[in-house]
Amino acid sequence: MVAGKNRYALIDGQPWFAAKDFGLLMGHRYPERLCRYVDDDQLRSVRFALANGGEEAVPAISESGAYRALWRFSHPENRNLRRWLTQEVVPLLRDEQAEVCTAPRRTQMAWEARRVSLLEWQGELWVPLKALPELVSEGAVPRRGRLGRWLR
Repeated sequence: MVAGKNRYALIDGQPWFAAKDFGLLMGHRYPERLCRYVDDDQLRSVRFALANGGEEAVPAISESGAYRALWRFSHPENRNLRRWLTQEVVPLLRDEQAEVCTAPRRTQMAWEARRVSLLEWQGELWVPLKALPELVSEGAVPRRGRLGRWLR
């Protein structure tokens, strides 16, 4: 999507900003070099649709990569940019996606002092197969009471 001249994409509910656009927004002298200063997990290629119907692959930085860049290139104005990004832009992007989201979303469940990552999709919770041994140990004894009967 394009907001003014700053391109962004929401991938799995997380904002990704076109690296060059974000560098220009920061006032960086060489915005195309911004990708050198973020970690590998904070950088990816995102395809943006062009007005002529084509697509353009652009390096993009994650939200944490954007904060890292703001910290790395300390400039007095970057404090205001960080506040604007944190208090207005990112919440707005997440709210925008929440209204139209039909994709699965990640969530966590606490169960017997453990945390298990789940997917919530179409009103159901989905447990990864590799997490099942963590949920049900071999010596598990069902508890009686309100919720104890489901373990069989």
